[in-house]
Amino acid sequence: MKYAPIIITTLYRHEHFRRLVESLKRNSWAKYTDVYVSIDYPPAEKYRGGWSKICEYVDSGNFTAFASFNVIKQKKNLGAGLNYSILKNHVAERYDRWISTEDDNEFAPNFIEYMDKCLDAYENDPSVIGVTGYSYPISWDVSDGATCLRQNINASMWGTGSWNTKWNPMVAYIKRGETIANIDRVVRERTYEKMIDASMREYIIAAVQPYKRLNRLMYCNSDIGVRAYLAVDDKYFISPVVSKVRNYGFDGSGVYCQAIESENGGGTAGTYNYSKQPIDEGYSFEVVENTKESLKENRDRLNRFDKRTPAQMRRTRLYLWLMTHLGVWAGKVCATILFPFDITLRLVRKIIRQTKK
Repeated sequence: MKYAPIIITTLYRHEHFRRLVESLKRNSWAKYTDVYVSIDYPPAEKYRGGWSKICEYVDSGNFTAFASFNVIKQKKNLGAGLNYSILKNHVAERYDRWISTEDDNEFAPNFIEYMDKCLDAYENDPSVIGVTGYSYPISWDVSDGATCLRQNINASMWGTGSWNTKWNPMVAYIKRGETIANIDRVVRERTYEKMIDASMREYIIAAVQPYKRLNRLMYCNSDIGVRAYLAVDDKYFISPVVSKVRNYGFDGSGVYCQAIESENGGGTAGTYNYSKQPIDEGYSFEVVENTKESLKENRDRLNRFDKRTPAQMRRTRLYLWLMTHLGVWAGKVCATILFPFDITLRLVRKIIRQTKK
């Protein structure tokens, strides 16, 4: 058994960071685990208070629960992306696998054991590209006793593990734009049907008429970029049946997650209160993979949670119809012409709704 190091990047969210580290301390396999933390330097005075509290915590805290606890304090502000890349490269020089998390997650007591055992079990499976500790709050269709499932519909970055030999080629593939470049094959073979509606819409929109943010995310190892890659290149992630991760990042404090105000938890991905999601309370874990042929059923169940509006899906299917019947190149040209009118129509409708209020 090899034990993966844990990579954590942070800046100023001291309450999130402390909660994260304390939850990892409670893990039964913390004693086997090397932890690496990179604290970015505050870019403005408003971040200095939280940054100082994180520095005090790592300087005075007791981290003997881990095999080692290693801290890098950056001397200048790097930004979230570069801070992560530097730490990731530092760890990759010393280990062949890793577990990565941002500072707003809280972990189950068996999270580390789950990650290490899955990284061991699927190391030699070329179809499995990574392991995530997060599972959406839905009832998965799995076989009796299953503790994890192989799926190609999501790749949550809320506690993610992989191997250098698999992750690095995937990232290179995505950054070269090959996921989008394969749109001809995706349309011809209907590969988009592997995706949940949210992913299919993101992929098709980025392919035919990319706007800056979505295009950027599709070309990096974000949740959006990786889950498109899973469908296009026929790869899989391993997910737990019961989530090992609770996320506190939907409070407006982070870079990527929007603020969700729901107190009790809404019924969709955009309204659910992730900070109150139940997670596994067990202290041990055994790998028991789902044996049911349930990819389609689980895709439908996730679709109902992470859903898009009928209007959004009509636009997506229109672009697909154009590419299918006119050819990808001609379809993209038509979509490019239609897209500005589509945006204008949506803005007009929004203004009308606001005026009526």
